[in-house]
Amino acid sequence: MKPAEYVLKTSKKLEIVYRLFMGKPLHELIDNLSTREVIEFQRFVWDRTVELGIKIRGTRFDRREITRKMIPTPNYQRQQNCNECIYYCKGTHCIHSNPSCARNKIKEHVKVMGEVFQGYVTSAKQQDNLLY
Repeated sequence: MKPAEYVLKTSKKLEIVYRLFMGKPLHELIDNLSTREVIEFQRFVWDRTVELGIKIRGTRFDRREITRKMIPTPNYQRQQNCNECIYYCKGTHCIHSNPSCARNKIKEHVKVMGEVFQGYVTSAKQQDNLLY
């Protein structure tokens, strides 16, 4: 079995990066992915968002800039009428036991990350085109 970081094909990663820079929605790509690909998809988008955030914001970058825009896990669980341990929802455990719920949560997180990424792109363009 391949490690998680090798599950997504390079072509899919390039499509994700393209969509991030162009401001195109990412969440629609999730429906056709396997469970392992969904986990890697979320990690890959998170890593690219953080990477650009650090590049643009420097030492002023704080990951909470991203996470505070996401629905807090306890609130999400209440909305879903879920009684599972909060750790299962925070980790990737639920993707195996309740894949549709986990995918919906991941879609929302990826949407937020895409919006934050776009803010960074806009900021970079205003700061003398740091990306180009």
